[in-house]
Amino acid sequence: MTNEMPGITGDILLDAGTNEMEVLVFSLAGGWFGVNVAKVREVIRPVPLVAAPHRHPSVMGMFNIRGVVLPVVDLAKHLGLGRASTGAAQGEPEGRVIITEFNGFRCGFRVDTVEQIYRVSWSMVKPAPDTDVSGGGRPDVASSTTGVLEMNGRLTLMVDFESVADSILHEKRLHVGAVENASGVDRAAARLVLVEDSPFMRKLVRDTFIASGYTQTRVFPDGLSAWEALSAEGAEPVDAVVSDIEMPRMDGLRLCHQIKQHPALREVPVVLFSSLISEDNLKKGRQVGADLQIAKPELAEMVRIVDRAMAGELAGMAQAAA
Repeated sequence: MTNEMPGITGDILLDAGTNEMEVLVFSLAGGWFGVNVAKVREVIRPVPLVAAPHRHPSVMGMFNIRGVVLPVVDLAKHLGLGRASTGAAQGEPEGRVIITEFNGFRCGFRVDTVEQIYRVSWSMVKPAPDTDVSGGGRPDVASSTTGVLEMNGRLTLMVDFESVADSILHEKRLHVGAVENASGVDRAAARLVLVEDSPFMRKLVRDTFIASGYTQTRVFPDGLSAWEALSAEGAEPVDAVVSDIEMPRMDGLRLCHQIKQHPALREVPVVLFSSLISEDNLKKGRQVGADLQIAKPELAEMVRIVDRAMAGELAGMAQAAA
């Protein structure tokens, strides 16, 4: 089980603040989809699976790869597209399995075919249509898509793998409710900006902040819309910016760079969060002036960090984290 596509295991490093990413493009049920290469460890041919008890209907089974047992998700089935089918030649295994790692979790996703890696600008990725993810309906393409990339005369949908994983694993650690205000910060008076492209994560983080008392939280679906609002003439003052890194049109690194270069905004604390907090990404965040970076699932800690920002303690924390 060797990696079929050299260079997709995190070897590709992009400069901080360039607003670029690497996209691995794959097919499902005749459509084209993409995932950030930074989330991909390798691509393999399908292997025999062992049935997993009490598994989610989208989980095909489990297998062992180099001592680690991973679930394999039928992504087409999960998105309501039907079961994957490649039309492979007789005797050739059908499909591919994309092995991902984010939020400290590894998982395999069965797809039809894997095309290649493209280096693109986030400005090429348009925001996906917003959908209501508060209900209990089954996942579908719309609710599991963060952006749309038009390339080579076709549309490629960027899959929200975090929401897919959450719906399968029922990750209760992502749902924290109100966070105790141990610091006694006047949360109601704080003016926050939250920037997140995933409808699922956007609602989750926003609800956590509001439930915790940060009722003045403005939400934006991508870095460009947030930047336009923050830098507009006569813009409303802001006390802190909490931003995802991976986003259409303008990513969080570029947004942070723009804020820190703006005379009226450079002192605003910027907290970056991502499912891809690695040493390389931490370095990029420091290069663009981020005050602190945190893994995406740590919602309670995110609220406490904003508390410290409101208390003027974030500068010391950022220096320690660097």
